Amino acid sequence: MREFTGRIEQTSISPLAFEVSGRIVEIAVRDGGAVKKGQLIARIDAEPYELQLRRADAQYTQLAEDLKRKAVLHDEGILSGASFDQLKAAVEMALAQRDLARRDLRNTRLVAPFDGRVARRNVESQQTVSAGMLAFNFENVGRLEVGVELPQSVIETLSASAALSGKAWLPERPEQPFDLVYRERSTLITPSASSYRLLFGVAQPVKLPLLPGMIVRVRLDLGPQHNDSPGFAVPVGSLSVAPDGHRRLWRYDRPSGQVHAVPVDVRAISGGDAVVAGALNVGDQVVAGGVQFVAEGLHVRSMDANPQ
Repeated sequence: MREFTGRIEQTSISPLAFEVSGRIVEIAVRDGGAVKKGQLIARIDAEPYELQLRRADAQYTQLAEDLKRKAVLHDEGILSGASFDQLKAAVEMALAQRDLARRDLRNTRLVAPFDGRVARRNVESQQTVSAGMLAFNFENVGRLEVGVELPQSVIETLSASAALSGKAWLPERPEQPFDLVYRERSTLITPSASSYRLLFGVAQPVKLPLLPGMIVRVRLDLGPQHNDSPGFAVPVGSLSVAPDGHRRLWRYDRPSGQVHAVPVDVRAISGGDAVVAGALNVGDQVVAGGVQFVAEGLHVRSMDANPQ
């Protein structure tokens, strides 16, 4: 088992927009407000669309009645087939226009597509919006993920089909861990950290105030080769990246006054400290800062920076 730092992430953030244009007359939710599927979020002034539907309905009714009358004349041979077919096409067109008007009226109401939370409101009451204009950002709060960055040295030992498992907890609530379900891992390295990103789903509903962006501690079962073992706490600034992509420290050799690279495995990072494992010994002195200027065999002066 190994511990890492993770972050709560949102799996689904959907942009919500009205499908018709108009003036917003009601906003029924607040930023951060939870809503149920189908619940009203906002609505546009419906009066113009009600009038449009009434006109379309009247037009359809008139043409449909005319079609009934002309059907008798058509059956008696008084009205030509071409004229009758033209009238039927007009009725079908009027019916389609009525259906579109009814749909537009329905779309003056913007409702939640699923259970979730309004992440951001981008419009104000009485504002005139156009169709398709972003009005709200909507979160699917039921599907949270945990993102974890694993060092390259760890990723290299894991097979692509490895079935990972683990638990996570809020740092302030270690007594309430929740299970994680492995979903995917990135094949692209994070250049700034020489790490790879893994995503885990939250296995079951958790009665914790989990929100996107929260930091969590993650404990993963990576196999026996990665069981926790004693490590050394060193300043984060003492770490650098070797040409092969591995992390390293610069160990000071007192007799020669030179520094030499020591490959290390970063086990955890917390604040300004990192816990590392490698060919180190208690009492070793390492370069604590300015590592970008250090090279193999460089002569330096000791400042007594010891790994702990």
